[in-house]
Amino acid sequence: MTPITTQTLENALTAKLMVSFGKTAAEATDGEMMRASALVLRDMMALREVETRQKARQQHARQVHYLSLEFLMGRSLMKNAYNLGLLPQLREALEHLGFKAADIFEIEPDAALGNGGLGRLAACYLDSMTTLEIPATGYSICYELGIFKQKIVEGQQVELPDNWKDLGAAWLMPKPAETQEVRFGGTVREFWDNGHLHIVNEDATVVQAVPCDMEIAGYGTEHVNVLRLWDARSTQPVDMSLFSRGEYLKAAEDEAMAETIAKVLYPEDNHLEGKSLRLKQQYFFVSASLQAAIAKYKKTHDDITKLHEKVVFQMNDTHPTVAVAELMRILMDEEGLGWDEAWEVTTKTCAYTNHTIMAEALEKWPIDLFSKLLPRVYQIVE
Repeated sequence: MTPITTQTLENALTAKLMVSFGKTAAEATDGEMMRASALVLRDMMALREVETRQKARQQHARQVHYLSLEFLMGRSLMKNAYNLGLLPQLREALEHLGFKAADIFEIEPDAALGNGGLGRLAACYLDSMTTLEIPATGYSICYELGIFKQKIVEGQQVELPDNWKDLGAAWLMPKPAETQEVRFGGTVREFWDNGHLHIVNEDATVVQAVPCDMEIAGYGTEHVNVLRLWDARSTQPVDMSLFSRGEYLKAAEDEAMAETIAKVLYPEDNHLEGKSLRLKQQYFFVSASLQAAIAKYKKTHDDITKLHEKVVFQMNDTHPTVAVAELMRILMDEEGLGWDEAWEVTTKTCAYTNHTIMAEALEKWPIDLFSKLLPRVYQIVE
């Protein structure tokens, strides 16, 4: 590959500022330059990701799908420039354009997608798999506000929203064409047809999972993997009759309830609404991720009973473990497998990382909440 020079980067940054922000380097703010830098690197990684995907398809490689409720990615600009072998050139290009490189790197917010060790481990695995050229996709939620920003006022912690997307969204590539639908509640109806038992979930609340992809560059390699983050959207349009009557909040109620799923990492769960939201978050990203991975598998493979030969779902701690029952649901209800066949595929496809055996750290749900919110999944668990 032709080496990228400081001048090449300088030209790319100048062009990106004009095309995306309508400004010259002399007019741009530090924030705009940070976003332009991210977009230039993102373009390079996107091209490499397409090549990585084609290579994996040609080699019929097994795909790792890493499910984690959090990924503590940190700041991406300096890391990606370093991994791409472009850090010295980027520093020089920024200085030539009249910016202090250290200030541009410093202004980038941490991607508010994780909290502690669990999320950092997930990020390290994703970085490592990319550097080792293992085809992998990470899956989580595209949290709008992350956990929170901490401020100490008169000796007390005050929690403030962390609006990381103002600058951080430059790394995200929305993929609305690959939206999945996730169902909550409703009732389960069973009927027989042609000797097969069919299960239908009726009157469920449908939430759209819209993917935003973040490219992950490996060190010293052309290989690029993806962290897929799911954003939540309502399928119900704003009720215009209510809106016309001035009932604005009620008109947008469905929309607001759906979008709450992707609002905050670890909502407080010392009340029923918080418990319900956390279970919704977990099922939402797991169901969307499994549907996307199986759809990808089916593009090039006909036999769903051989899913385990090309796909592995790695569950990071207990948050995504509903994946076991959800995979059973998809294989039986949508792919038409019997229980024993589906169970054999599931046991060979799902793997699990345990972080602690402390009871208070493991996810637990009241049966009435779980069975009401996920009626078909509860039948399978039972």
